[in-house]
Amino acid sequence: MYRMKQFAAMTGMTQSKIRFYEKHGLVLSDRMENGYRVFTPEDAFRANAFRVLLQYGFSISEAVEMLDARQDTDEFRWSLQEQQARLRKEQVLLDYRQRRIRGVLEFLCSDEGLQFKEVDLPDHLYINASFGRDFSVSLENETVLAECYGLLSVTSCARIVKRDNLLDESDAVDPDYITTLSIEASDCLSDYAKQHVKRLELGRCVRFGRRVTREESIRKETFNELFEYLGERSLEIRGDIMLMPSFLNLDGEGSDIEILYVPARDMRV
Repeated sequence: MYRMKQFAAMTGMTQSKIRFYEKHGLVLSDRMENGYRVFTPEDAFRANAFRVLLQYGFSISEAVEMLDARQDTDEFRWSLQEQQARLRKEQVLLDYRQRRIRGVLEFLCSDEGLQFKEVDLPDHLYINASFGRDFSVSLENETVLAECYGLLSVTSCARIVKRDNLLDESDAVDPDYITTLSIEASDCLSDYAKQHVKRLELGRCVRFGRRVTREESIRKETFNELFEYLGERSLEIRGDIMLMPSFLNLDGEGSDIEILYVPARDMRV
């Protein structure tokens, strides 16, 4: 039998944690005549078994439920397999978050101003929250939009600038507001959402980074540097443009970091 202090040392738990385990029935102490709590080696084994389940990523309630489960059953194996699938999905979400942060840091840590880079992107799936400044379509797409907002680790609030709109004679573009995700992450969507999203073809793109206000963002003149870059390399715009804002205009000046992905092709081919 072990006293509280010994049990804490051998299990690496604080006494408050041991009391928490007692409260949830994970360890069952006895009291000696003098009132001291005492524990058995089985209590230590049980506490460590519980912590292994937490190590696997199960919640406290799930671990409590599984603690006395038979391990030689299909149900127990299915529980582990389901948890493994959940963790894989979480890993994918974390990878996406890391990439997003890395992209913004790359811009913030570089010299101020415009950035251009040629990249190869997978196609993206998206659902419209607006057509230009008309947001009535968001009511029709409410279910899919809500699902996408619930997946913000892999989805993004973005805008689409139509190629024809960018190349016409108007002074400003009128982008569609969307939520979007890479087609590589399409398994995160429900079957219903997959049937309603659209596909934006990307592939070879010029990534155009800039810092502008929302008002400046739609002015055609703020795309002049993009046209110069394309012209110098004999490239032309191949399709609609995806505009990814960072929404980091937290300094009160209203400027934001925007990354534009511009599908491009060589005019000489």
